[in-house]
Amino acid sequence: MSMNPAIDEVREPGWFDRLCEEPFRVFFPLGLLASVLGVLLWPAYYGHWFQWRGMGLVFEDVSAVHARWMICGFGGCFVIGFLGTAGPRLIGAGAFSRFEMILHVSLALAVFLALGFGDGRVALADLLNAIWLLGVLCSLAYRLLVERNDVPPPGFPLVILGMVLACVSSVTLALDPIVTLDPDTRQLARLVLFQGFVWLPILGVAPYMLPRFFGCESVHAFDESEKIPAGWWRRFFPGLVAAVCVLASFAMEVGGHVRSGLALRAVVAGVYLLAAVPGLLRGMRRGGLVVALRVAVISAVAGWLVAAWYGAPEFAKVRIGWLHLSLVAGAGLMMLAVATRVFLGHSGRHDRLAGPMRWFHVIWGLVLLAATTRATAELLPKIKQSHHIYAAATWVVIVLLWAWWIRAERRAPLFDEASWADKSRCSRHRK
Repeated sequence: MSMNPAIDEVREPGWFDRLCEEPFRVFFPLGLLASVLGVLLWPAYYGHWFQWRGMGLVFEDVSAVHARWMICGFGGCFVIGFLGTAGPRLIGAGAFSRFEMILHVSLALAVFLALGFGDGRVALADLLNAIWLLGVLCSLAYRLLVERNDVPPPGFPLVILGMVLACVSSVTLALDPIVTLDPDTRQLARLVLFQGFVWLPILGVAPYMLPRFFGCESVHAFDESEKIPAGWWRRFFPGLVAAVCVLASFAMEVGGHVRSGLALRAVVAGVYLLAAVPGLLRGMRRGGLVVALRVAVISAVAGWLVAAWYGAPEFAKVRIGWLHLSLVAGAGLMMLAVATRVFLGHSGRHDRLAGPMRWFHVIWGLVLLAATTRATAELLPKIKQSHHIYAAATWVVIVLLWAWWIRAERRAPLFDEASWADKSRCSRHRK
């Protein structure tokens, strides 16, 4: 520290301080890395690359490890990266401290390390995942209870709910090797972790974040206030009802009503997103990000409905395959679209977001290809392995292309919005 306080006041924050203010700069790349490692398990498994049993590396149930890489690794890092960046800002609180940032990143890496040891460390990975989520929840709870100067958007409690339930589910699954869970309890915990952990935050964030893609103002955006503003509860309750219905659909599925549970999930998520996100289907913009979001919503609903068609017990593997359409082309594509906006917005390139973003048409097309290739694998048993490998390779290409184009967008010349005539006609309003 210098002897002149005035100099210290105007000094720019260091790179680590910037990471604390914008955790997505660490967690988004970590999430992409986790997704690449998760999909590469399949070609590695089929190629018999895992021969290190003496070192404790066992990969017999690859699907269990793969699911955690994708949901806890990819999904978890994107949820925490977004919430750690936007959460404190939205409630007028301070950013993560250096200690908190080091702790949260270290726990994420610990989860990755445990998953790297395969089946033998899945329970440990679940326990570490619960500790990781609990740590982030404590950081946010402190800011909400002590430092808050504003009320969060009405949908953000659903993000917290998703994290809390994922934490509980992870602890439950971590105890399975010790207490041998009842099959229904195990299935419910897996459904909440593998689907609820990503979809509850999406349903919570979507009404606030997604209207910006369509040039609309969110009805979940309120003026700054330390007290709950008028109209806040009216926006909160529909989201709460949607979340309860999604959780009820999990219980229905566990109770044997598989088709009804999946159909309920599809209808509730689809109707809620259409009602809460202005311009989702009515807006006139045709940019790559806009089309990607529409493809993601359609894919999510279609994935659940097709999975419901294969609701009979003998089609369990086929059903899991089609659920990839809702998880990969639905949730995964939404997260990539939001990450694009976050990266460019925090890099001062809002001008690029106003443009057509034509390269993102390639991204959503490849994501849809990867998802459908994986979804149809179980219907074609003779070429199942090749479908798994093709889908994995396609995802790796998606990640590399996305990272390359994001870098190019940040360095691209200033975009003249007036040159793009296809603009949103969605009305702006605040309630």
